[in-house]
Amino acid sequence: MNPQTQYLYQTLLSSSKPLSARKLASILQILPNAVYRLTEPLIKTGLIIKINKYPYQFIAKPVDEGLSLHLLNQYNWFSQRFFQLYIKKDLQEKGEILQSQHMKLSFIQGRDELMNLSVGEINKANKSVDLLRSGHEIPADVMLSLINAKKRSVLIRMIIQDYSKENAEQITFWKKNGIQVRKTSLRYIRLMLYDSNVVYFMSYKHVASEKDQGMKICYPPFAAIITQLFDQWWHTAKII
Repeated sequence: MNPQTQYLYQTLLSSSKPLSARKLASILQILPNAVYRLTEPLIKTGLIIKINKYPYQFIAKPVDEGLSLHLLNQYNWFSQRFFQLYIKKDLQEKGEILQSQHMKLSFIQGRDELMNLSVGEINKANKSVDLLRSGHEIPADVMLSLINAKKRSVLIRMIIQDYSKENAEQITFWKKNGIQVRKTSLRYIRLMLYDSNVVYFMSYKHVASEKDQGMKICYPPFAAIITQLFDQWWHTAKII
């Protein structure tokens, strides 16, 4: 990103409203046509948005979201040029199979299936398990997996969206077993992160949880962004 492009992005970040190409040209002291040229890479990477009505206006995304998108873009650039060029060649020479950085998706139907899959993921985790969930009862096999993971020194953080007197006792039990628990307002989603590498998410709106739908995503760059989002929610959530 050249200095002019950086200055344009900083100008949009500091503005409380969208700015037109003419206004940006006046601030940067360049021609309006040059503004469109400078905004192209920022739009491509998702750092700014062009409002599609004439005269065109531009607005910057928040700094934390922009940083995540920029890091993802840089990761992909590095991966394409160096990972495939050198590491893949080295693995192939050793006769190893490259499993890689390709995104893998699978769909999940209902909370029960999500809980069943969770057991396997928790058993494989060796660093962290981050959960955004309802706060209702955890199945016994999932709870056992969490307790065993804690014994392996896995960091377990849980944000719950439905805290009440009814579930206060079980939350005390979770905390006694080493699970860090905080509460937040309703976010209408279940989210599970394993080792900041594998992401599960599912809708959270149906009384009958078997109607909820979700997805498993195996893609480290995406997981890194979602981990940042979870960290933000964790720091703003209330300690129980």
